[in-house]
Amino acid sequence: MLTYLTKKTLEMVITFAGITIISFAIIHLAPGKPTDVLTDLNPKITPEARAKLEKYYGLDKPVTTQYALWLKRVVMLDFGESFSSDHRAVWTKIKERLPITLYINIASLLIILAIAIPIGISSAVHRHTLYDRITTVGVFVGFAMPGFWLALLLMMFFGVHLHMLPVAGLKSAGFAEFSFQGKVVDILRHLILPIFVSSFGGIAGISRYMRGSMLEVIRQDYMTTAMAKGLTSKRVIYVHGLRNALLPIVTIMGLSVPGLIGGSVIFEQVFSIPGMGQLFYMSVMSRDYPLVMGILTIGAVLTLLGNLFADLGYAAVDPRTRR
Repeated sequence: MLTYLTKKTLEMVITFAGITIISFAIIHLAPGKPTDVLTDLNPKITPEARAKLEKYYGLDKPVTTQYALWLKRVVMLDFGESFSSDHRAVWTKIKERLPITLYINIASLLIILAIAIPIGISSAVHRHTLYDRITTVGVFVGFAMPGFWLALLLMMFFGVHLHMLPVAGLKSAGFAEFSFQGKVVDILRHLILPIFVSSFGGIAGISRYMRGSMLEVIRQDYMTTAMAKGLTSKRVIYVHGLRNALLPIVTIMGLSVPGLIGGSVIFEQVFSIPGMGQLFYMSVMSRDYPLVMGILTIGAVLTLLGNLFADLGYAAVDPRTRR
């Protein structure tokens, strides 16, 4: 186990370095500079002042030098200072928004697992029935429906027409005056639509993978033997079959972390949620290099940790992989 963890950690370090190098290069290949936001709208700005700004932010140095300086700071857990007008520390900005994104993504993962796994199992057990056909159609709809379009439809229906749910932000006006219970209810009402949009596509995908995996397990000889011994179908499916059928799902859930984090950019912007996704969108639009790289770094670390937990979960589900 120690050898495996050492090898896995080394792979994660190499992968992380590759991600940061590619991300840093792509950001600097984009046309324009962060100082353009400050200078293009000011007709009185002089070339000398523009050069001073670039020197102040270190943009006059070669890209390789900029990356080396950035990496040196990151090793010391310092993501630098934001290029925006407030000049706040990048980690401070991320720290304020990261919990919101994590809470939404964790809630989405739990909902995906709680709904998709039972749907996949029941579809496999009752294959080729009307229920299976209905769930198949629902899965195809979930795959085909863009997240931002679904979010707009839900906002129009539940927010504009029915006035049942809020469509923007995390808090209502006068939130400070609510009781503790009222604050909790208000935040939950604001999170219903974003969490639904975040988990909708995942439910469709995981349920289909679960169905295929369970179908493969059901055909195995040991499942037939268990049924022949007189065990109930529920015991055979959920005790003997489920554990083996979960092997691909554990891997897929680890690989789905980047999709959830990337999807946060879409639904947080649509629902005006002050999370890391919205912060990333704003930083890209303003060409805030340190903030963009800080968010990409955090996202890369979360993705690599998700893959590591998937590997450990795979070993927990299947004892043969521990060797």
